Amino acid sequence: MPRKKSNKFLSVFNIFFSSIKSYFLYLDQCAKYLAFPVFGQIISIIIIFWLTYLFKTNIDNIRNLNPFFESDKNLYTCFWIVLAPFFLVLMKAIYNYILAFASLNILFYTTSGKSKVKNIDFKANDNVIKRKFPNYILLMLIVSLLLLILLLVSPIVWLFLCLAFQVLALEGDISAPKAISRSFEMVKANIIPTLIMLVLCIFTTYIFLPNLFLWAFDKISVSTFLIEKFETISNAMELDIINSYLSFINTQLKPIDIAIGSYQALIIFIITSFTLPFRCCCFTELYKLYDSEKIKENSNQTDEIIKRAAGKKRKN
Repeated sequence: MPRKKSNKFLSVFNIFFSSIKSYFLYLDQCAKYLAFPVFGQIISIIIIFWLTYLFKTNIDNIRNLNPFFESDKNLYTCFWIVLAPFFLVLMKAIYNYILAFASLNILFYTTSGKSKVKNIDFKANDNVIKRKFPNYILLMLIVSLLLLILLLVSPIVWLFLCLAFQVLALEGDISAPKAISRSFEMVKANIIPTLIMLVLCIFTTYIFLPNLFLWAFDKISVSTFLIEKFETISNAMELDIINSYLSFINTQLKPIDIAIGSYQALIIFIITSFTLPFRCCCFTELYKLYDSEKIKENSNQTDEIIKRAAGKKRKN
């Protein structure tokens, strides 16, 4: 009897809802794991901008503190020395977040279908990615360049490359071009199910949840407080140069515009970053679905070859 084809469309929705369950199952551990990569970036950037604001608004007072600071070279050298540790923290947080982007796939690949793992060894998962880091960075550069060069069709590019990071994380020593090729092959055979998963994840984690939190914070006046703080820093920014470039489209940027944009970007970044494990879980399970289909397909082809060979032997 021919093997009954699995309903991939139904499987996509099953994966999506089961990934929600897995996400909340490991939310506490994943939140701790992502705390530094996410808040390390946010806090470092806020401190850098705040120190820059204080420096600019008090530069004359600083010059009067000591004759040493009367020299612009000495003044700005000291300023950059003060900022340096926060830039280092920022770089470390970005590095850890890049690792998380891939290592979380290993987490959900190894824990799927099992009872909750109480103490996940995130360090072991990170070490797997560190061994592949040159290929991992190359993959990110290639994907970024393709999305940038093919800007008008970037959604299509991302559709076909959306499993490349799962392939790189889960398939031994594989090069970045091979990971892209494998992703293309897997998606090509499953375009509609992959598109459905991509739309579900983008809508849920990039549109619905961020807007839900923005609405909630607006209702409890958190937005007003944060926008006021951002506006204080924005008022110290030199907008004349920027506005001179925007004048040809009859647009002028105001401090309040920067404040509102910064606040919204902050909330969106936090929500999308802490839902990264959910997206990784969805696409790791999707990868497993397509990979198992390929294994079964190859197995069936092998069985057919053996049957034909056996039939020829009987005839002879």
